[in-house]
Amino acid sequence: MAAYIFMVLMLIILQTLYKLLNLLSNIRIARKTGLPYTISLLHELEGWAYLTDPILRWVFRSYVMRGRGWPTWARFMVKDWHYEDRRRAHDRFGAVFLVVSSAGMVCYVGEAETAAQVLTRRKAFIKPPVKMKMLEPFGPNVVSVDGERWRSHLGITLPPFTADKVLDLVWDETQRQVDVMAAVWSRSGAESSLKHNIYSLTMNIMSHVGFGKQSEWKNGIDAVPKGHTLSLVGSIYAVIMHLPHILLLPKWVLKQVAPKAYTGYVELDQYMVEFLGQEKSRLHDYSTAKEESRETLLTAVLRSNTKNPEGGALTDVEVKGNLFIFLLAGYDTTANTMLFCCITLALYPSIQDQVIEEIDRVWAEAEQAGRSGLSFVHDMSKFRYLIAFMYEVMRVFPIVLPVARVAAGFQKLPFGNDIHLLPPDTAVVVNNTAIQHDPASWPNPRTIDPRRWLVSNPHSFDPEKSLSPLEETEIREGSLPIPGHRRGTFMAFGEGPRACLGRNFAKTEFVAFYSRLLRKYRLKLGSEMDAKLVESTIRLRSGGSPVTLIPPVDVRIDLVERV
Repeated sequence: MAAYIFMVLMLIILQTLYKLLNLLSNIRIARKTGLPYTISLLHELEGWAYLTDPILRWVFRSYVMRGRGWPTWARFMVKDWHYEDRRRAHDRFGAVFLVVSSAGMVCYVGEAETAAQVLTRRKAFIKPPVKMKMLEPFGPNVVSVDGERWRSHLGITLPPFTADKVLDLVWDETQRQVDVMAAVWSRSGAESSLKHNIYSLTMNIMSHVGFGKQSEWKNGIDAVPKGHTLSLVGSIYAVIMHLPHILLLPKWVLKQVAPKAYTGYVELDQYMVEFLGQEKSRLHDYSTAKEESRETLLTAVLRSNTKNPEGGALTDVEVKGNLFIFLLAGYDTTANTMLFCCITLALYPSIQDQVIEEIDRVWAEAEQAGRSGLSFVHDMSKFRYLIAFMYEVMRVFPIVLPVARVAAGFQKLPFGNDIHLLPPDTAVVVNNTAIQHDPASWPNPRTIDPRRWLVSNPHSFDPEKSLSPLEETEIREGSLPIPGHRRGTFMAFGEGPRACLGRNFAKTEFVAFYSRLLRKYRLKLGSEMDAKLVESTIRLRSGGSPVTLIPPVDVRIDLVERV
C-alpha cells in the first residue's frame, strides 16, 4: 500500500514538474515576441476548459451580474470569456497581449487594424484545423476547408447567396412564416416563448429555402415520411438543439450518451442524401427554364457545381457539408440576431418608433405604386434605418463572439510602431467584443443608436452629442452606403476573404421579418418583466453557447396590435 501511494505521489510530482518546465519555456517564448503577457493556470482553448467553463460560469453567475466581468484569476479559463469581460482584459494587459499556460499561449487582439491584418492574411493565419474539423459532422464545407480547396468551395457556394431568385424565395417565405408565427404568438399570450417563436420561424424558413420543403406550425412537428422517424423540421431541430454534442462527440459516443442527438443527425443526413438524389434527377431531366422557377439553396449549389469551377466540383459529401453550414448560419446566427433585436425594440420604444415609421413609409409607397405587398426587388433597398438598427445591435451584441486563427509558421504581427514575431502554431483570437466596444472607434459604445450607421464616419458619431449639420444632412438624404465602418472595427460578418458569404441572405431575412411583423404589431415587454433587469442581464451575461451569443434567459415579449 505504501509503495502504491509513493508511486502516485511521484507521478503527481513528475507531472507538476513537467507542466512547470513547459510553463517556463512558454514564458521565455512569450518574452521574445515583445508583447505583454499574463499567466493562467490554463487557457480557454485547452481541452480542460470544457470542464472549467461550465463550473466557473455556474459559480460566478451572480458575480458577473455586478458588471465587473470575470475574476482576474478565472477569466481565461472560461470559454468565450470575452462578452462578459468587454474590454477589461485589454485595458489591463494591452490592446494585443498573450495568455501563457503550460499548454501553450494565446494571442488576443483587441485593436482594429491588427485584427484586420490577421483576418486578411489567410495564408499566414489559418483557421484552427481541430476546430474546423468539428464543423464537419456532415462533410467538409466552405467554412472548414482551407487553401485551394477553399477556392473551389467558394466558387460554388458564393453564387447561390447572391442569386436574386434565392433571395426572392427568402423574402417571400419569411413574410409567409411571419403571418403564421404572429397568429400563434398572439394566441399564446403569457405562455408565448420568444425563443421558441423565433427559432421555429427561422427553422421553417431554412427548411423551405434550403430544400424546398415548406413547413407549417404544428407544434414543431410535420408529417413523418415513410422510412423516417423524424420529419425534416424535426431532424433539423434535433441537430440544432443538440449541436454541442454533435460537434464535440464521436458518433459512436453520441449514440450512447445522447440518443436524441444521434437520431437527429442520422435523420438529417438521410434527408440530405435523398434530396441530393432528387435534385440531381430534376436538373438532369428538366429544362433550365423550368428549373429556374424554383431555386432553393440546394438547387443553386448543384447548378453551380455542374459548371466545374477551377479546382474541381464538390463531392456529394462536400455538398452535404455546405448545406449543414448554410442551415447553421441561416438558423442559429440569424435567429439569435432577431432575438436580441426583438428585446432591444421592446426596451427602446423610441427606436421602435423610428423603425415603424420607416416601415409605414415603404408600405405607403408600395400601395401608391399599386402593389398590395412588399417585395425583395422593389423594397429591400429602401430600409436604411432598419438595416442600421441591425448593424448597431450586432455591434453591441456580437453574435459570433471570437474569431480564431493559428499562425502558419513564424508570422510577423504589426502593432503600433512595432512588428512582433509570433512562433508557429500560436493561437490568435480576435476579440470582437473588445473591438466593437472600443471608445476609440465607437464613441460611447454602450449606447445603442442606429444613426451611427447613417453618417459618413460612424467612428466620429457620438450618440450623446447633438447632430452636426453635416450629420443631419447625411441622415436626411439617406444616400450613403451601409455599412461605412473602417476595416477591422466591426466583425459580425467577419473580415477579408473569409468573410461571411450569407450576409445578403441574413439581411434579406431580417428586413422581410420586421417589415412584415411591425406593419401590424408592436413589441412590448411582458407585464411581469423588469426592463432594467432584462437589459442588465442580456448585457452582462451570455447564454454560454459554444457556437454563438445567445440571450441567457427567455425574455417574454408580447405582440400588441397597432392602432
